[in-house]
Amino acid sequence: MRQTALTALVAVGLTSWFADAAAADDTYRGRLRCDAIPSLTVAPVDVEFTMAVHGATATYRRPVLSWDGQQTVGTEIGTGTIGADGSVILQGGVSGRLGAFIARYTGRIAGTHLDLLGTESFTAPRQYERSCTITVDRS
Repeated sequence: MRQTALTALVAVGLTSWFADAAAADDTYRGRLRCDAIPSLTVAPVDVEFTMAVHGATATYRRPVLSWDGQQTVGTEIGTGTIGADGSVILQGGVSGRLGAFIARYTGRIAGTHLDLLGTESFTAPRQYERSCTITVDRS
């Protein structure tokens, strides 16, 4: 009798744990905003940002715009980790005919919302760092 009750308790706990883990697997959508790059771009960046979470891993993507912000010239992609406390670390970048940069963004999931802060470090056409913010919500 006691073992049956313990088995039932463990089963309920595991079911709850799996349900919570599955709830975290989802897509987050929002906006990435970055400062303009002096003498290289004419406007700040404001583009769609999408992040997919699967357990403790994440992948993301966002369009990369031309110097005047009028055309999509590439896609920044990256991966990251989701900590047990909801902390998020993303790393990625892009390399193409118009330049190259690596990016790092960090934040913490709060319910269905996530704010990230980060830096894009350009290596081409010249060295430069700019700050970015990302605001996304679970779809």
